Amino acid sequence: MSKQPKQPSPPKTPTPSELKVGAQLRATITGLSARGEGSVAVGERTLLVPGLIPGDTARVLVEALARFHPRAHGRALERLEPSPDRREPPCPRHLARANAARSEGEPRAECSGCPLMIAAVPAQRAAKLARMRSELGLPVEAFEGGAELGYRWSSKRSVAGRSGALVFGSPVGGPSARRKPKKPSKGLWLADMRGCLVDHPRIVAAFEATRLLANALAIEAWRDDDEGGSGDLRHLWAKTDGERVLLTLVTGTDDSRAARELGPALLEQGAVAGVAWSVQGERSNALRGSSAQTLGGLDELAFEVLGVPLRVGALGFLQPNPEVAAKAYVELVRGETNQPDQPDQSLALDLYAGAGVTTGLLRRRFAEVRPCESHPESAAALGVPAQTAEQFLATRLEGNRPPPALVIANPPRAGLGEAVCAQLLSLDAPRLHIMSCNPDTLAADLDRLAPGYVLDTLRAYDTLPQTPHVELVARLRRRAPEPTP
Repeated sequence: MSKQPKQPSPPKTPTPSELKVGAQLRATITGLSARGEGSVAVGERTLLVPGLIPGDTARVLVEALARFHPRAHGRALERLEPSPDRREPPCPRHLARANAARSEGEPRAECSGCPLMIAAVPAQRAAKLARMRSELGLPVEAFEGGAELGYRWSSKRSVAGRSGALVFGSPVGGPSARRKPKKPSKGLWLADMRGCLVDHPRIVAAFEATRLLANALAIEAWRDDDEGGSGDLRHLWAKTDGERVLLTLVTGTDDSRAARELGPALLEQGAVAGVAWSVQGERSNALRGSSAQTLGGLDELAFEVLGVPLRVGALGFLQPNPEVAAKAYVELVRGETNQPDQPDQSLALDLYAGAGVTTGLLRRRFAEVRPCESHPESAAALGVPAQTAEQFLATRLEGNRPPPALVIANPPRAGLGEAVCAQLLSLDAPRLHIMSCNPDTLAADLDRLAPGYVLDTLRAYDTLPQTPHVELVARLRRRAPEPTP
């Protein structure tokens, strides 16, 4: 008699009584958290387990129960049955490949920056879409994507390690931190991100050239200490237009050998097209200083997105994935019908205008477009004073001016918030379009706007594949007044 293939065990959901700190339980992951952790509902709590994806069945150690949220946190001890969508991550530095060869024989952290790389990309998108629809109640109609690797045109690094052996990477926590990799400052562990697969190849090459030159020059990394900090090179920020790279060196002090020697050396070698310098000496998570000084070469990158010319400087905003972001921009600014766009005599407001792509697109349709941007460099490029959206709208609401025909907004991850939503309700524009990089805060903002607006369409864009992030475009119209009895 032929041997029958082993059948997978039925999915296992733990009972609430099993959910105790220190308990080991068998669980089948059914969803995905906002941070890319595997999730499964256990009674009134959600158990979150890093490194697992929907369909994985694992033996899980319960490590903590949140006091103020209905969550529990676990650690996968053993994968009993892998999800059919699981794959070996292509990146050799990925956290899931903990036994990969150590670089130069020294211990390092495995990178946790792409937590979903352990799943095939269609499965990543399905999991993100399921979370938006089921957990957040967002009626997403479609999910569009693009390149899976090499898509980042803007990327940042923190600096750690000893002089002559610097590491460029990003902060990590959890199991990686316990392995004690390079430590740039108190309480912060750094993952080596050499050869990052999601960065544009030009950026990868620029970071590696910078690392080699910095080590040859014995440049020191910045470290926090009891007196505020010591050392030199703190962060790096690289941007590309697809061919050239503009690199910003962020140091912890204005007495910097990195600025005096590393910047000129990079230009002489031809590793980058321009080098800028910014000082950030405060004990904070802020990556950049308030201003940047050009050390040589280009002081900005000039290129086009959807035919709109852009000029982005050292500290200016640049969408990490211009290809997919362009699809979202088209949806954000398009008219109510599929008729060709034609100029009219009405006004549009562009809140959180950033580099100005949407401002340029709106000017093809509207006689007057007023952008609002809070970052000084980006605001200056737009020719407007740096203002928050709240300040801009407060001025707009003075004097009973007629409402604009359209308001578009592309807020940061924190969303519009209560104050701006209240101002938008008072502004009473007939159309309101929102581009959001955070489904959770968008869901909250849509609830706040519901008294005055109806959601027409909601589309999602996979701007950062391999991560849990997603970009959404919500198109709203003003709610019709209630009929008079």
